[in-house]
Amino acid sequence: MTPDIENPTGIPTEKTYAVRANYAEAISEAGGMPLILPYEPHAIATALDLADGVLITGTTPGAEGETERRSFELKLVEHAVNAGKPLLGICHGMQLIGEWLGGTFARSLPGSCGETVEHMPSAIPDRLAHKISVEPGSVLAEVLGGVEAEVNSLHRHVLTGVGRFRVTARARDGVIEAFEGETPGFCLGIQWHPEYRLTDLDRGIFSTFVERSAECAAKDGIPKTPCSVRARLAARGLALPEASAPPGAFVGAIRAGNTVTVSGQVPLKDKTVLRTGHLGKGISLEEGRECARWAFLNALAQLERIAGRLDRVKGFVRLAGYVAATPDFTQHGVVVDGASELLREIFPQCWPHARIAVGVGSLPRGAPVEIELTALLG
Repeated sequence: MTPDIENPTGIPTEKTYAVRANYAEAISEAGGMPLILPYEPHAIATALDLADGVLITGTTPGAEGETERRSFELKLVEHAVNAGKPLLGICHGMQLIGEWLGGTFARSLPGSCGETVEHMPSAIPDRLAHKISVEPGSVLAEVLGGVEAEVNSLHRHVLTGVGRFRVTARARDGVIEAFEGETPGFCLGIQWHPEYRLTDLDRGIFSTFVERSAECAAKDGIPKTPCSVRARLAARGLALPEASAPPGAFVGAIRAGNTVTVSGQVPLKDKTVLRTGHLGKGISLEEGRECARWAFLNALAQLERIAGRLDRVKGFVRLAGYVAATPDFTQHGVVVDGASELLREIFPQCWPHARIAVGVGSLPRGAPVEIELTALLG
């Protein structure tokens, strides 16, 4: 969940993140684990790997979110929607998500249209303030078990217009009180403050959000079907070898954000180098290509160890092939094709990659080929 930021004028060292404890308490009461997310745009992808859902909280009533906050939260919403993560916006959070989905952020409440509604009756929204009408068939109607409710209120700004969302609740003066986003994952915007948990509806909103987040996590973490990459390997009579421990002071693979770099792998089969020697002297072209394929399989084993599941691989950056060869050998690219062609066969939707094929005098363990790989995770 996102905090607000307090930024004392002229004292940059004293900037403070702040969020009311009742947001965290409401998440915890519903069975979730609340985590407060600082405004670090470069860390959004990593944060979303950790988090199962995203809550955009409110701001000081009547105050627009700081530019730093709005900029970060808009990026966070974009990443969360693209990743299919459940998204809940409260007050400012609802307005910001709605704005990202195409709605309009209005800085003043609408004029009277026959019925006066108190949207900011007191400084603290610790009592019910007005009624809302809920759309039948909506998430809120399901939680409420009806189509009319009473809610608290504390806001001067509103969401207006239309966008990629369905309005599911309004106050009697027409103000949008809730919407459901037309997004791949669960997306709910609430204008009032359910974190005060004054009603069963308020508690039901957080329970539903936490449940949807848990369902999303289970869907991502517990595959219901066999890994398609492994299935394609099996169809070719292949299986991944065990990821071997590196024989030196380095790791087999390392992740930075969504990028995984796999250290150079030699062709191990049953923990033994498949062949030793040089292309052009003792190792035929086809034997070299077979070694490239096995080195690539060992690289995939290291990649799977980091990714958890090869179906999470969404693309490749580079494949580097090193070929131990005699000085007169010139078909290094044909040898490394053994790895590149296998990559294309088992990752048909995301196989394109940059490549280098280099001839060298010798390789570790006397292997004729070594393969290095850089991949992107979704």
